[in-house]
Amino acid sequence: MKTVSVNGIDIAYQESGSGPPLLLLHGFSLDHTIWAPQVETLQRSYRLLVPDLRGMGRTPHSGGSISVAMMADDMAAFLGALDINAAAVAGFSLGGYILLEMVLRHPLKVRACGFISTRATADTEEGKKVRLQHMQTVIDEGMAGFAGHFIESLFAPDYIASHPLEIEATQKVVLSQIPENIALLIDALRRREELTPRLGEITVPCVVFGGTGDALVPHAQMTALHEGLSDSVIELVEGAGHTTPFECADRVSFQLDQMMQRAGMWM
Repeated sequence: MKTVSVNGIDIAYQESGSGPPLLLLHGFSLDHTIWAPQVETLQRSYRLLVPDLRGMGRTPHSGGSISVAMMADDMAAFLGALDINAAAVAGFSLGGYILLEMVLRHPLKVRACGFISTRATADTEEGKKVRLQHMQTVIDEGMAGFAGHFIESLFAPDYIASHPLEIEATQKVVLSQIPENIALLIDALRRREELTPRLGEITVPCVVFGGTGDALVPHAQMTALHEGLSDSVIELVEGAGHTTPFECADRVSFQLDQMMQRAGMWM
């Protein structure tokens, strides 16, 4: 992987393909490999930039608290460091939260938005309590104590039963994370802002994609995200779980390609 220094950290990233730039942001406690199916397909037409986000994978954290806004600023600076004025951006789960902040804080940097298995709403009070419990588990037991339940929540039961290699690979990624960083990231998720009232500010072409069987983001919240955007299409796959870049790889790739074309970004 390549690295580039921005905002006090060295961001590790994978780059492949050529053409209009498409930045892919992974989810919580994961890394760039969650986008492997899309990279294989879309690198034929686009310049794909797939970083490990702050505090995950091969990208370190510089210390202190983390916020979703900070991670959005990381990605805007990342594009700048690569001399990219603007790119299409897709975010999965936490990556979608980061994308929302990025397009609102740095609108000239984002040409199109792919919101994959994500939402614009903040945590409920009950959700914040659950985050605190997860933080304590990670602090007390490390990633081994957290990974089992977390992996089960990422995928639909049928997918877990039929794709043992993908589940094992994802588990290895989760277990490899640094517990102290993951605790800080859980706190960032807990403190993220409610952005639904600001969705009307986003005017670039968007796609919202998810599954009706998502155990982490109810599909009604994905529909609300779509309805709040001024230029959006939505696809919800019946029964699919949270990790749609794996479970619905071809459909995610198709929708991102369509998004690029709607934004006038194709070769």
